[in-house]
This record gives sequence, structure tokens and C-alpha cells, in this order.
Amino acid sequence: MSMSAETDPGVAQAARVLVVEDHPVLRGVVRLACEHTPGLELAGEVEDGRQALDAVGRLHPDVVVLDLSLPGELQGLDVARRIRADGEGARILILTGRNDERTVFESIRAGADGFLEKTAGVRFIADALLRVAAGERVFTPEQERIAVEELGRLARQAREVSGVRATLTDREIEILELLALGFTVKQVATRLRLSPRTVETHVAKLYRKLGARNRVQAVSRAASLGLIELS
Repeated sequence: MSMSAETDPGVAQAARVLVVEDHPVLRGVVRLACEHTPGLELAGEVEDGRQALDAVGRLHPDVVVLDLSLPGELQGLDVARRIRADGEGARILILTGRNDERTVFESIRAGADGFLEKTAGVRFIADALLRVAAGERVFTPEQERIAVEELGRLARQAREVSGVRATLTDREIEILELLALGFTVKQVATRLRLSPRTVETHVAKLYRKLGARNRVQAVSRAASLGLIELS
């Protein structure tokens, strides 16, 4: 008696694919790729982030095809991070209409195993699904280059922030935050119970340490380094 694919250890199991996409046409494209490709099996289709997390927990798919722009509060990157944080073994293939450098980098940082644009055809999607399911990373050389450069930029920024922050006193940071809120020197002095001259001295030091000539430059520089938050 012959054994079925489900019981024969010599026969590879089809990779089960969960599609997370709110556009019915694109869901249909991925469905078609699964239905016409040996080695792929459609496990389910959902339209938003909440449904995606529930389906991953219930269905335990091998691959999640994930759109980045989803209806509701949970976007694609949120879903990817949650899947990774929850320890699910599913591989993640991003399918999106966005291909800017930041999006590519954030996708990789969120734990994606592949990145495809929505303009890719059925054959390319099927090939990417098979490769991701097999443990490969599906990124173009250009996308990998973008990720490496962005990582380098963030590392340089972190070193710069650390260096600048080390030169600033807690009082200077406090004054900087008030300047960012639009306080005048006199208002800062009143708020902190200091003399205006003392505040002016702190502000002059802030400008020098931040390489700024005026309040706007100082606040902008501090915000770009993540030293303060602009509301």
C-alpha cells in the first residue's frame, strides 16, 4: 500500500501560506500563485493586522505574505514585529507598493525574510514564496545595500548622540526642552527660578555644543539627534 504525502517522510510537505492583504485583487494573485505552484498551499486569507495575528496563532503558517499598509491600528511592520516577538516560526514575505529606502530597512529590521513590490507577477511571487519557505532571504542586492548603509548611518548617529549628550548637563537639557516649547529666556528663568543672565549663559553653551547659531538651529539639531522630542 502506497503512503500519502502527509505520512511519507520522503515526500516534502507543501509550505502553508497565510495572505495578509486588504485588496481582493492582490489576494487573488497570491492565491493563484499558491494554487498553481507545487510545494505551496494556501492556509488562509485575512485583511487586517488583528486578523493576521489571530490567524498566525491558529493556523501556524510556514510563510506569511504581508502587506505593509493595512486597515486598522496595526500596520504590516507592527504585525511582523509581533510575529517575531511571539516566537512564531513563520517566515515573512513583505508584498508592498512602497520601495523607498526607509521602508526596505524597517522591513528587514522588523524581521522580514523577503521584500517584493506589488507589481511583481504571479511567477515571481511564487518563486519568492518557495525560496522564503526554503529558508532563503529574498532581497535584491540593492535592497541589501540600502539596509547596510542605513545600519551604518544609525550607528554613526548613535555615536554622535552619545558624544553630544555626554557634553550636556541635565540643566542644559531642561533649558533646551523649554526653548523647544517656545519659552523666552525670561520665561525659562522664571520657570526654573534662575536669573536671566544664568539662563543666557546656559543657552550660549548649548549653542556652542550643538554647533548652532540661534534657537531654531539648536532645537532642530537636538531633535534630529533625538535629544528632545518636538510635540
